[in-house]
Amino acid sequence: MNREDLNFYLQQTEPEQIIKLSTKIQAQHNVETLQRPVAQTLLLPVNDPVNHGKFYGGEILVVSVIVRVNQCEGWAMTMDTEQDTVFHMAVLDGAWASGIEQRAIAELVRSGKNNHHNRCCKEAAEVNATRVNFDLM
Repeated sequence: MNREDLNFYLQQTEPEQIIKLSTKIQAQHNVETLQRPVAQTLLLPVNDPVNHGKFYGGEILVVSVIVRVNQCEGWAMTMDTEQDTVFHMAVLDGAWASGIEQRAIAELVRSGKNNHHNRCCKEAAEVNATRVNFDLM
């Protein structure tokens, strides 16, 4: 598993599980906040299918935070305003970089990956149900 996958797949897990593991890590290790959770906007790049260029389709609201766990920085960003959850995700990212609780973090990521896969399959099934067969018309 890549560290780059942590932020995305942790967002797909239950927040209670993230908070529980993060709280355990904070109780046992040195965790300091470098940048408190802050709301900000980012420009959303969109690929233009006609001329294959890029343009900015608008702004999205995100919350990001940076922490340090045993001298390793952790970072997280979400597209909502859940400042508490994003803080705990950053703690898990920093813990991963420090080699702390990697097995438990990997299990949360696997759970998030499974949740994401199931959600995508359900969405695909719903979209496929609306498909029109023009040969029968």
